[in-house]
Amino acid sequence: MGKDRIHFYIEQHRAALETMALDIWAHPEGGFQEKRTAQIQAEYLKRLGAQVSFPVACAPTALVAQYGSGFPVVGFLGELDALPGQSQKVCAYQEPAEKGGYGHACGHHLLGVGSLAGFAALMEVMREEKIPGTIRYYGCPAEESFGGKTFMARDGLFDDLDCCMNWHPSGEDSVALTQSSAFELMEFHFHGVEAHAAMNPHMGRSALDAVELMNVGANYLREHIIPAARLHYFITDGGRAVNVVPGNAAVRYAVRAPQIHQVQEIVERLVSVAQGAAMMTGTTVEKKVMSIYHNRLPNNALSDLVYENLAHCPWPKYTTEELELFRALSATYSPSLVEERCKTLGAAKDELWNSLLRRPIRKGNKSITVGGSTDVGDVSWITPTVNLTVTCCPIMVDGHSWQACAAYGSTAAAKGMTRAAQVMAWSAYDLLTTRQDVLGKAKKELQQDRNGRSYTPIPQDMLPSFDNL
Repeated sequence: MGKDRIHFYIEQHRAALETMALDIWAHPEGGFQEKRTAQIQAEYLKRLGAQVSFPVACAPTALVAQYGSGFPVVGFLGELDALPGQSQKVCAYQEPAEKGGYGHACGHHLLGVGSLAGFAALMEVMREEKIPGTIRYYGCPAEESFGGKTFMARDGLFDDLDCCMNWHPSGEDSVALTQSSAFELMEFHFHGVEAHAAMNPHMGRSALDAVELMNVGANYLREHIIPAARLHYFITDGGRAVNVVPGNAAVRYAVRAPQIHQVQEIVERLVSVAQGAAMMTGTTVEKKVMSIYHNRLPNNALSDLVYENLAHCPWPKYTTEELELFRALSATYSPSLVEERCKTLGAAKDELWNSLLRRPIRKGNKSITVGGSTDVGDVSWITPTVNLTVTCCPIMVDGHSWQACAAYGSTAAAKGMTRAAQVMAWSAYDLLTTRQDVLGKAKKELQQDRNGRSYTPIPQDMLPSFDNL
């Protein structure tokens, strides 16, 4: 009965939920700037009777909604931020809605409202059936840049969770059993002495020289780190005028590796490179840490339960216009990409309908680490966390692209969002009622995966950054 009622509540509120998601898509906001998005969600949840904390002290655009009391405590993760420079209209050709503006090319408007919808529908059923337990919705800012969840984790907001539901819009239905890469984002600020570059260059000490020497050293370092690691960088400050020896310059670096301890080891060596560059140029250097993400730990026990519910959740009915948009977006990619995706997913071409794979897959395993990073990894070190993806775009569409922004702004994508809500709410209902045994298995699995290691929160002196990447 409970699962039927969850479906009923989602259908009852479908119009409002889809309108909310597409309104957020039309008003994208950057990391730690998502005040409007968070306010809309907070007011909606308050009207439904949830206990809402907004803003949350550790992250100014975060919110936490809660319903119920006692054991178990199940969380729903949402995200709020958009990407800079990814503005796009809902059409099958590249045309920004605002030139150079933000755009939801990662679908966080769907992610947030979908998790909110799952929480809200389950809250209604818990109220009807007097089900014990606690559920929470977390509206998390700045996932794309500065890791809002890491600030929330440092303040202990996830510490009492028994597990956490997490999803992401995608071109496929799946539970991801791969790890994500650990990540650290930092800036190195070099300080030298300004001088006239033509008249008195010998009086200057170039901070830009130090930046360039650091980059050379870092490029030599690449050969001597593990193959799975990555170093990314760009110069954020190269001086002010060509005829002035730069007294200040800065470079931003990101380090990725499969495990957080590997990132830390590489960062330590990178800091030595920066110090060497400063020594060679007679400058000084300061390191500013902007974000640190742990690698994501998948959880098989929790994923198996969610996969069962995903497999039983019916597909939405698309309109002719929605299908035509998906077809047109798919046509912007080369035919060879279809073959590549089919191979990756283990799917034959004839399984694809309008570039949509209509069956769920289990994606990868714990021995595989993907290149991307997410602050969901930090939550997964604290409590068992599922990583669900639900179809909201054609299978060929890549995230962080204009095609993704266009697809995720469509009514078809919003239908996928409410489907994700239903899968998560069904799964959480199982955990609250008949499948509490899964929680014990999931916690034991997490303990084994951590292998005696504990979660290390970000430093206490780290503050949210508000500049754009």
